[in-house]
Amino acid sequence: MFSSKYILAAFAMVSSASAAALSAAVAQSAATAATAASVATVTAGVAANVRAIQASPSIILCSGTINPQSGCVTIPVVSDTCTSFTGGLTFLDETVSSAQIPAGFVCTFFSAFGCESSSPNDRVVLTGGTWSFFHVPGNTGDEDFNDEASSFSCSPI
Repeated sequence: MFSSKYILAAFAMVSSASAAALSAAVAQSAATAATAASVATVTAGVAANVRAIQASPSIILCSGTINPQSGCVTIPVVSDTCTSFTGGLTFLDETVSSAQIPAGFVCTFFSAFGCESSSPNDRVVLTGGTWSFFHVPGNTGDEDFNDEASSFSCSPI
């Protein structure tokens, strides 16, 4: 039969190979865990950024219709800040026909740049919802403010 010397030598070789394989598996597992932790951290960061973007209120302004959208742009609401239709928003100057205002906000639209107003008839105040500028609440009932807005400012209610 086999001598115990050969059996021990064979067992030592198998044990050595198993230990090396086990060591490699542990190292691979540690690397995988570190990668998984990094991916989880990045994923959590991206999810937080997406939630922040989704939580940021925006107004949709259209030179055409809001539904279906035609000539629309989404603008983040910066509370109590005047936005004039200049620069990249020039295409909206005196062409706004509809708007979607986030719930919990009130927006004032002005016929002049810089949110300037010299009379009650050169501005309209709209609360959260979807609006056609052909019929907006004015001082004396419904007004046609279509193609008149040149700036706006929004605030939380």
